[in-house]
Amino acid sequence: MLLNHPARESNLRFFFRYILLHKWSYGVGILMLLATNWFAVSIPGYIGTAIDLLKESLAQNQSQFNATVVTIIVLALAMMGARTLSRMLFFNPGRAIEKNLKDDAFAKLTRLQRGFYQKYETGSLISIVNNDVNGIRALAGVVMLQVFNIAFALSLTPYKMWQLSSTLTLYCMVPVVLTFLVSHRAIGKMRLMMKMRMVELQGLSTRSVELMSGIEVIKSYQIQDWAREEFAESNEVLLKRSVSLARIRTLVLPILSYTDRIMKVLILAVGGIYVVQSELSLGELVAFLSYATLLAMPFFSMAMIFSSFQNGMLSIESLRKIIDQELPAQDEKHLPAAERENLFSTAVNVQDLSYTYPGQTEPTLKNLSFDIRPGQTIGVLGQVGSGKTTLVNCINRHLDIESEAIFIDHHDITELSRQDLRSAVRTITQEPFLFSDSVANNIRFSAGDQEYRSLEDVLYQSDLVDEVEQFPLGEDTLVGEKGILLSGGQKQRLSLARAMYSPSKLMILDNVLSAVDNETERFLLKQIFEVMQSQSILIVSHRASVLERVDYILVLDKGEIVARGTHQELLQTSPLYQQTWHLQQEGGAAQ
Repeated sequence: MLLNHPARESNLRFFFRYILLHKWSYGVGILMLLATNWFAVSIPGYIGTAIDLLKESLAQNQSQFNATVVTIIVLALAMMGARTLSRMLFFNPGRAIEKNLKDDAFAKLTRLQRGFYQKYETGSLISIVNNDVNGIRALAGVVMLQVFNIAFALSLTPYKMWQLSSTLTLYCMVPVVLTFLVSHRAIGKMRLMMKMRMVELQGLSTRSVELMSGIEVIKSYQIQDWAREEFAESNEVLLKRSVSLARIRTLVLPILSYTDRIMKVLILAVGGIYVVQSELSLGELVAFLSYATLLAMPFFSMAMIFSSFQNGMLSIESLRKIIDQELPAQDEKHLPAAERENLFSTAVNVQDLSYTYPGQTEPTLKNLSFDIRPGQTIGVLGQVGSGKTTLVNCINRHLDIESEAIFIDHHDITELSRQDLRSAVRTITQEPFLFSDSVANNIRFSAGDQEYRSLEDVLYQSDLVDEVEQFPLGEDTLVGEKGILLSGGQKQRLSLARAMYSPSKLMILDNVLSAVDNETERFLLKQIFEVMQSQSILIVSHRASVLERVDYILVLDKGEIVARGTHQELLQTSPLYQQTWHLQQEGGAAQ
C-alpha cells in the first residue's frame, strides 16, 4: 500500500496520511476518551456529596446517600468500559500503521537500485525497518491517545476545580507551571540524545550484520577475540548513550511526580483554612484533592509523551530515507500488456556501448557493438577484469548507462521500466542468492503459482538428483541462509535449476559453471544447449570449453571486443582465443 507522497512534505503531514486511513477508529476512540474523562471528573463531585451527607444526619439522608454511592459505582464501571474501548480503538490502528509502514518500506526497497544500497548499509536499513518503526507505532498509538486524553483532562478538570474555588485553583497552577518549565529543558536534551542513540543503534546493527556475514572467516582465522571487541566497542557506545538518557529520565519523571504531592500540600494548607472559614465544605475539599490527582496525572504523562513524540518524529525522519526515495521516471511507465508479451521478438542491439564506473576515468567497456537475435546462443569470453560482468549488468540495467547504447526491439532500454526489461531478460550470476527455504521452493519461487516443468526433470538436468536424495528431507530440505548448507557447486547448480524451471526469452548465464568440475560442466552444458527453454542464451565465461557449441563468440579484452566468430573460426583467427583454448586444454589434461 504505497502512498503517493508529495516532495518533502512535513513529517507531521506524512504521519497524518497514515492516521487518516483509520479515521473512524480514531474518531470513535476520541469520543470514548471524552466520555472517560467526563466520567472521571464527575466522580469526585459525588464523593464530596457523599462525605457531606455523612457529616449530616445519615438517617435522614440514607436514600440520597445510597443513590449517590450507586451513581459513583455506575460512573466508575462506565469509565472502565470507555477507557478499555478507547485503548483498543487507538492501539489497534497503531499496529496497523506499523504494518503499513513496514510494507511500504520493504516494497520501496525491492525497487530501489544499486546506487541506493551503496549509500546505505544493510544493517542500517534493517534497523530502520525493524527498530525505528516501533517509535512510529508508539506515536500512532500511545501518543495519539494521550494527546487527546491530556487535552480533555486539562480542560475538564480545571473547569470543575474552578467551579469549587477559583482561588485554590490558581494556587495549584504554581507548581504545575514550574514543573513544566523544568521538564521542557530536559526534554529538549532528551530529543538530541535519542537522535544520536538511533544513529548508534543503526551502526550496531550494521556491525552485527557484517560480523555475522563473515562468521566463517572469523572462525577460520581464529579472530573471535577481535570480533567480540569490535562488537563490544559499538555496544559500549550505545550503552553509554542509553545510560545518559536514563539519567535524564530518572531526574525528570520524579520531578513531575512531585507535582501531585505539592498540589495536595497546598490544597490541604489553603483549603483547610477555607473549610475552617466555611468557604468550602469538607466534601468539597476531598473532591478538590481528587481533582488535583486527576490534574497531576496528565503532567506526569506529559514528559513520557513528549519523549515518545520526539522519538516518533525522529523515527519518521529515519524511515523516510527509504520511503521518500524517488524511483526513476521510466520505472513507473510500463508497456501495454500485448507489447510487453512480445518484447524481444526481433533483437537486442548493442551499439557503441561504453561504460565508466563513477569515480573512475578509464572506461571499463569501450565501443561495444553486437546483436542478439531470438533463437541464437551467444558466448562472451574474457579473462578476469576484461569487462564481462559489467557488460551483463549494462544489458540487464543493474548499471545506469547512457541512452541510445542498447535497444531491445527498437526500444531504448533506458526508456523501458526495469520490470518490463526483466520480463524478457533474466540473469543468473556466478554468486547465486538462495533463500533460507527448501530446495524445491528455491527452484520454484520465480514461477509464482505456475508449474512449468517436473521438479524431478529439472533436478536431473542440473545434476542434483543424487545429492538431493541424500539430503535428510530430500527436496524439502532447507538450504540455510544464502544456501550456507550447500557447497559452491551445489549453489550454482541449484541456481541453474531455477533458470531451467521456467521459460524466458533471453537468459544470461554469467560464469555459472565456475565452481563445477569438468565432467559436471560437460553434462550441464549439454542440458543448457538442448533442454533450456529460453529463446536465446548469452553465456559469459572465462573458459573457452564452455563456449564450443554457441552460435558465435565475442572475445573481450580490456573492455573491447578484439575478436568474434564461431569456435572454429576463432581458433584460426584470434591469437588470444587460441592461447586461452590451448592453456585450458592443457590444464584440463593435467587434471
